[in-house]
Amino acid sequence: MILAKKDEDSLDRLYNEYVQVLFVYGLQFTSDRELVKDCIQDVFVKLYETKNQLHDVDNVSTYLRIALKNRIINSLKREKILSKYISTSAFSDIDESTAEQKLEYSEEEQHNRNLIETIFKILTPQQKKIVQYRYIEDLSLEEISILTKINYQSVQNSLQRAIKKIKKHFF
Repeated sequence: MILAKKDEDSLDRLYNEYVQVLFVYGLQFTSDRELVKDCIQDVFVKLYETKNQLHDVDNVSTYLRIALKNRIINSLKREKILSKYISTSAFSDIDESTAEQKLEYSEEEQHNRNLIETIFKILTPQQKKIVQYRYIEDLSLEEISILTKINYQSVQNSLQRAIKKIKKHFF
């Protein structure tokens, strides 16, 4: 079966023909049945959205399996990054300090927040996001690339431009 650009019913037929096969295939990567279902749906939504740019595909089964595998892997990576962030921030408020230490910490924290706010005013929205992920949330460039859906080199370049801008204005 060849996926033709102009055939509106072809996606419907593909879905009905391959949904069960893809579901079983997806379970090889994760036991999360809902994630597999969501990823299958995402693959077909993406196919529908890009149907006018699609090229003819001779081996539809392989094409769909690769698309599903990539979608599941990306979802699992994103889930891992988010759970890492949630698990580290959930316990960051636990503090057994004295009242005096808490006051000093609070003043220092307010100073740092003001400084960060001032720095963020000179950055572009993309640079703000990347700097926050890298230096506040301590994510790797690869994790930032996955979260922002920006390629690795662009993340690295944007981060370097942001650092230059910060140094120029504050040092």
